[in-house]
Amino acid sequence: MRRTMRPALLDGETLGESLARLAKASPDSRARFPTAGDEITAAQLDLAATAAAHEFLRAGIRPGEVVGVLVPTAARFLTTIYGLWRAGAAISVLPVQAGFGDVGGTARRLARIAGAADMRHLVLDPSHDDLARALGELRTGVALVPPPAPDGTGDPRALPTVDPEALAIVQFTSGSTSLPKGVMLPHRTTMAGLRSCVIAGAFSPDDVFVQWVPTFHDMGLIGLQSHWLNGADVHAFAPTTFLRRPGAVLEHFAAHGGTVMTGPNFSYDYVLDNVPAEQLAALDLSSWRLAFNGAEPISAATVRRFTEALAPSGVDASVMYPVYGMAEATLSISYPEPGATARIRAVDRNELARTGEVRAVAETAPGAKPVVSVGRPVHGIDLRVVREDGAVAADGALGEIQISGEPVTTGYFRNPEATAEAFDQGWLRTGDLGFLLDGELYVTGRCKEMVVVHGQNFFPDDVENLARTVPGVYRRRCVAFSDLDAEGGERIGVIVETGEDPAAVCEEVRRRVAAELDLSQVQVYAVKPRWIPRTTSGKWQRVLAAQRVTSGEAEGVFPNTASADQGERV
Repeated sequence: MRRTMRPALLDGETLGESLARLAKASPDSRARFPTAGDEITAAQLDLAATAAAHEFLRAGIRPGEVVGVLVPTAARFLTTIYGLWRAGAAISVLPVQAGFGDVGGTARRLARIAGAADMRHLVLDPSHDDLARALGELRTGVALVPPPAPDGTGDPRALPTVDPEALAIVQFTSGSTSLPKGVMLPHRTTMAGLRSCVIAGAFSPDDVFVQWVPTFHDMGLIGLQSHWLNGADVHAFAPTTFLRRPGAVLEHFAAHGGTVMTGPNFSYDYVLDNVPAEQLAALDLSSWRLAFNGAEPISAATVRRFTEALAPSGVDASVMYPVYGMAEATLSISYPEPGATARIRAVDRNELARTGEVRAVAETAPGAKPVVSVGRPVHGIDLRVVREDGAVAADGALGEIQISGEPVTTGYFRNPEATAEAFDQGWLRTGDLGFLLDGELYVTGRCKEMVVVHGQNFFPDDVENLARTVPGVYRRRCVAFSDLDAEGGERIGVIVETGEDPAAVCEEVRRRVAAELDLSQVQVYAVKPRWIPRTTSGKWQRVLAAQRVTSGEAEGVFPNTASADQGERV
């Protein structure tokens, strides 16, 4: 039986104030950074953040400006962001993958973000000297500031007063194919979002939170603060540590009695694929309370696989925790009831795609589509599903998910057109398709990624689930999209990564997809392993991949392997 956990400590109207209250209520709460090998307590961070704020002000940073942050997952990351908040600035943690190789390309992408945000300052860690030189060559006009020393001093009374309505965070997209959009999160909005996490997830100061998700991702940045400011001990790994040694991260989680971990769906498959079953069985993971699964479509197969594989380690069936959120909601939109087992339903795939109506079927029925509940709206969020005609959808009907509430963004930074387009009479359009059933939300994909052929809709993940089972598809990596033939005819396009006999792999993918979906218009493109692009947060970029592969100019595409109806070759 799980012990009773202490009530939440999260408090305050701004992030800087919340840290001060945490330092008084729980001064020994500790943030550990195993990859960097350092740590900091709440009391130490409270002092260091005040000193950092004075350093930033002396460096010319002014209240109200947006400051870029590129600092590793270490104690100085917390000192930097809380120092900037106490100086009255807003932060933008820059979307850069750890261990990036293309310094020039990264610098150009960051320059686009800096231009969109009119950034005057960037806090850049000395470990990124090569990037500093590349940015200097681009003449961005951005002043580079090092992270502050951890042992400075300063009078908190001499710092600017921070209005709760002032911007705290501007979360930028990667901007790989268009001008990046910055999600605006004022302090009041951010604190409301943190409360949503704490209340809906029943967070406690007794939780032990372990994460590896990058801090430029909303799950990484907001997820970390939701536990840290609530008084829990937190352990933050660099993403590369998890990707190189997932077993070591899980061993750390077990050794420290971890209760909460977060990650996208692929990360749980990644653990099970790369950590031997005997190593898993040797771990005591009985303290694990919530395994947040979000940021990408949730696979029913992954939910079941995780539960079965980790049962010998003491992991309860209720630990796998499918959720839904986005940066525009300050992370969280819907959670299941903590302690409940994930709910999986099977619906008629063809009926849902054709009419938008949910019809329950047995999982073994032809055309069955398993869907995973992501629970009910979190504290502070109102949610509705809207049909294409603008009417609110009935229970069991597909439509666009829209949200409103105090944790929802005020809009996109310096982009009134995007802001106006994003809202429907006060409701934020998420761009995601889903339906409500018995009060619970089921997310089925992105509106713009729906595949349409001759008026018939197909969910890309249904196509991908068929394609990835074909032998020879590299690590099950594939994406589906709406494609056109030379005459403008509609068809399903499938891109598969493969390294062996690409023509045969393409033909088998085409055969399986065509047979299962009863559709002859299928085009398959073979690309080399690791070709399909991801966003900086790890999601497959279906639209960008489609643009590249159909342009005929991208490298890494196998020639003469795209198979279509009637044996067409290109």
